[in-house]
Amino acid sequence: MDYFQHQLNQWADWQAVQTSTTSFEPLIRQIYASENEPFKVLEPVKSDFAAVFQAGGLDVAIFPPANVAPNTRDRYQTERFSLTRLQRLSVAAPTLKHAGFIFDAYQFYYVIYQPLLGVPLTNFKTTAKPLAKQTLGRQIGQALLQLNLDVTSFNQVDQAAVSNYADWGQLGPDFAAERTAYLAAHPAVPNQLVHGHLTGDNIIVTTGQVGFQHFQTAIQAPKAVELVPLVLSAFACDPDFVAGLQAALGRADLVADLMLGLLWRADGPKWIKQLWGTTPATLAALQSVLTAQLNGK
Repeated sequence: MDYFQHQLNQWADWQAVQTSTTSFEPLIRQIYASENEPFKVLEPVKSDFAAVFQAGGLDVAIFPPANVAPNTRDRYQTERFSLTRLQRLSVAAPTLKHAGFIFDAYQFYYVIYQPLLGVPLTNFKTTAKPLAKQTLGRQIGQALLQLNLDVTSFNQVDQAAVSNYADWGQLGPDFAAERTAYLAAHPAVPNQLVHGHLTGDNIIVTTGQVGFQHFQTAIQAPKAVELVPLVLSAFACDPDFVAGLQAALGRADLVADLMLGLLWRADGPKWIKQLWGTTPATLAALQSVLTAQLNGK
């Protein structure tokens, strides 16, 4: 008899059971038994892709089967690779305990890890003083110097191809050509490990250090890609956070890095529209807007 009893024909079927402890308990009990882990009462954890549950001091993420999520193996491999690498580099992140797959009604990939405990940056920054922000910005920069290094391929995603396929034309009739010319004139190392979504909820402030979580969508890309959500969203261009980050990275001017990062991102058009609105954009205008944002104007 299968441990997972639900029929999954489309993504909506997965979403319907994604947080159901009743649906996943038999499957997770079997996984824990195979890994010699004591089973605990399950508590669902919010996730936009995997079915994630807290069980005692560990979290288990069950990835959807490939018939409803064709990229599931890439996301599993990315999470496993990233957590293994960060543990080796002593960068604070969830501690991977087990990873594998189980053949049941479907083939389910899974990872079991000890979550990173602390305060999300989103909460930390609401009461942080300027010196604390500068210190944290510096710590994040130091962690990125370890994270954003060259790596060999760990999934099947070609980030350059994905970025080129994005709808850059929506930003104006000449923007796509400007982008192509800019990237040709500013070559970048394309195979650095980039988390890609360092928003306030994925940066965790712990005692004496800072860490990162949720690596399923990490990519190989230039390290400048990392700065877009970090500076524009997590920091919201706060001058104290930015000053600490710049000190750690040794970058006097982040505008060029943000320009490169935006143009390399598959979601670059979305970020640029948030900065610029609906008016057709140009690279010169984008540079001006980024400069103003970083100068607090």
